[in-house]
Amino acid sequence: MPTENTVKGILDAPYQDFIASFLPLYSGPCVKVRVGSAGHEYELSKAILCKQSLYFAKTFQGGFREGQDQSTTLTEVEGVVTQRSFEMLVQWLYLGRVLFSESSPAECITATIEFVRLADMCGVYGMETLMAEHIKAIILANPAPEHIVLGRDPDTNTYCLLGQHITSAALLPDGHAIRKVLAIASVEGYIRRDKHKFLKEICESPGFAADLLLVVKETLKTVNLGEPHITFKNPCSGMTLAFVTKNV
Repeated sequence: MPTENTVKGILDAPYQDFIASFLPLYSGPCVKVRVGSAGHEYELSKAILCKQSLYFAKTFQGGFREGQDQSTTLTEVEGVVTQRSFEMLVQWLYLGRVLFSESSPAECITATIEFVRLADMCGVYGMETLMAEHIKAIILANPAPEHIVLGRDPDTNTYCLLGQHITSAALLPDGHAIRKVLAIASVEGYIRRDKHKFLKEICESPGFAADLLLVVKETLKTVNLGEPHITFKNPCSGMTLAFVTKNV
């Protein structure tokens, strides 16, 4: 993991440090990066890429052919290496922030996970918690509609989540903030439904199953044996909910 200077440092650096340490990165030689054999080619600052990405440092400074040619091609990988995720990575490396333009909540979550997986592949760190908070904000802003008779939907916090989000995020390292926030969002449905929305993913993804088990364990510590209902604290929203299983 790079430790000398990270993108987070760009945002936090006083102007004197920015001028001395970061401004020189924006000038100097450039390298070319292509996404896919027939994809768009980007001309980028070699210093910025190599300073903040272990992957690009090895690519362009490790004595490989790419270092001699000053160009490399990233093989497209669905859910990881795409034109979209690479452009988000470039914005992060240059500015220390990413602005999303996806129209739907589900697609915005897809884009976020793609970006974070590419960043992890490239050895770029510092955005994990920020992106997890971004996903959590989307989840809380887009709940399932309440049923007129049944009331709160047990899948309130997973309404805009898809199975592909779970399986893709599960490929991130253990303990990753994105994995935890998806597990936290899934707890209520796991406790309050007979059949969980992501039962298939629980069975097929040991990483997600382990994440969910850990969060359920912590959630059970908040159980209150009161009247008229046994309640627990939803770790995603912070709401106190009745410990009632719905046959849905």
